[in-house]
Amino acid sequence: MMQQLIHKLQTEQCNLVILHDGKIHTFDGHGIRTLYGLLNSQPELLYNSKIAVKAVGRTAACAMAEGKVAEVFAEFISDQACAVLEESGVKISFDTKLDHEAFLDVWKRLGELNN
Repeated sequence: MMQQLIHKLQTEQCNLVILHDGKIHTFDGHGIRTLYGLLNSQPELLYNSKIAVKAVGRTAACAMAEGKVAEVFAEFISDQACAVLEESGVKISFDTKLDHEAFLDVWKRLGELNN
């Protein structure tokens, strides 16, 4: 099922794909803002879900851990995010793991950071 989420992430115009209770939800825009919005307005959507996302930094990983996400695939993930998710018992897979500085460059390219 994760492969289906990854395919949607890579072929559709979205930054975040969530599988919860057998239903797939796609989101565009800023990934971290979307995650925090869901955490505050629809936390049940994150609970025990599978997520495919373009990039996961430490803050996004904290939101995923707080929301009790079960599994995450990221195209790009920071070292710090990996540590947070591993510590929380979240199953992780990724294409590229980056140190903080390299991750910030990716985050800027994706429009998450305006510097």
